[in-house]
Amino acid sequence: MNNQDSKTMTDPGTNPAPLPERIDAATALLARQLAPILLCDKNEPFEPVVIGISHLKRGEPSPSFHHKNPFTRAPNRTNSVLEYAIWWNGDIQHLYELDHVWIYLNENNSPIHITASAHGEMINISQSNWQDRQIRLFCEPGKHALAPTSAEIIEKRAWLDEACSGCEQIYGFQIPDAFKAHLSFLSPYDHFLACDYLRKKRFQPSYSFEKSFDLSKVPFVSWNELETLIPRLLRDQTEELRKNKRGIKAVFLDSGDTLIDEGTRIYSEDRENLILSAKPIETSRQLLDGLKERNYLLALIGDGLEQSFHNVLKKNGFWDYFDVVSISENCGITKPSPRIFIEAMMQLGLRKDDTERMIMLGDNLSRDIRGANALGMTTVWIDWAPRHDKEPKDELEKPDYRITRPIELLDIIDKLESEETLD
Repeated sequence: MNNQDSKTMTDPGTNPAPLPERIDAATALLARQLAPILLCDKNEPFEPVVIGISHLKRGEPSPSFHHKNPFTRAPNRTNSVLEYAIWWNGDIQHLYELDHVWIYLNENNSPIHITASAHGEMINISQSNWQDRQIRLFCEPGKHALAPTSAEIIEKRAWLDEACSGCEQIYGFQIPDAFKAHLSFLSPYDHFLACDYLRKKRFQPSYSFEKSFDLSKVPFVSWNELETLIPRLLRDQTEELRKNKRGIKAVFLDSGDTLIDEGTRIYSEDRENLILSAKPIETSRQLLDGLKERNYLLALIGDGLEQSFHNVLKKNGFWDYFDVVSISENCGITKPSPRIFIEAMMQLGLRKDDTERMIMLGDNLSRDIRGANALGMTTVWIDWAPRHDKEPKDELEKPDYRITRPIELLDIIDKLESEETLD
């Protein structure tokens, strides 16, 4: 293989793309000799996975930290800066975490100054943090912003307690603009999985910094390699979360005589089949509240005009409960066609092998139950209105469960989740 071949990837049908520049041996050796030790809370659930190293000549901007130029903090004797871009396998609020340490070097590559990142800012670190040629830095529990002493972290105790043990500020994936094009594969279900994973990682910080990570023992790559690697790391992490996810993955809901009383519908006089308003069924709002409190993804599966659903569901305050909607007017086909269900699955980022862990609630045996059963979903029939047949015509119209009020779906879901936990 010639030199040109070794620097390009030759995927058939595409222009060769340059491989990221690798870290050179001298930079790797220097970076390991000076690598910091991070002191973390003893209950810290995350850890550094890989570090992107850059050796910046005087005046060069950071390739990975665009908030500030590290040379604005450089002493006069600075000849270069060694940058550590530290990739963690999570932050307690979102699945993207990159922290930085900068070690300023003189012409002999001896350290003369240190700065570190903290919530998008650069902070100075005292020379007193050096011990045996390695700097010790303290990490905020769950958030990993760096500090020279534990005192600066403990001052934020109230905020950190809420961030680490609360659930109000969990964002799933929070991706910088620079990576969004590379992470366009992320779906609502991926965000759901990330949030679910982070909720399970919640912890109460001890503020005892007994857990340490010696960064010299963490894999080193160049920043160019890490920049290429980050989307793959996140993709691999989402696949692992998907593989390990147990329990219900999404809840699909019909509207008419499931959440909304069809007997109260008022139609437009100007447009055929356009519904202007209708009243909700008792306990339907409590059902939607309960599903969202349990953090489920919700899909609306409806036959009719999109404007009808807007009119009815928005007026009743139901529309914003749904993560996706699949409506026959837009799909070009009605239930029981599997296509209307598959459209919602695709929007959510769910796959064919996920169907047995999805629930469909509907009132119509020949449309809602038949269509969902054909895909292998768990089906729940709400026997509430007198407007449709109440006896299944065949096996595909037999629901797995029967309820008479919307709120009863929560009991079925809690039972299924409990059984899943016990398996």
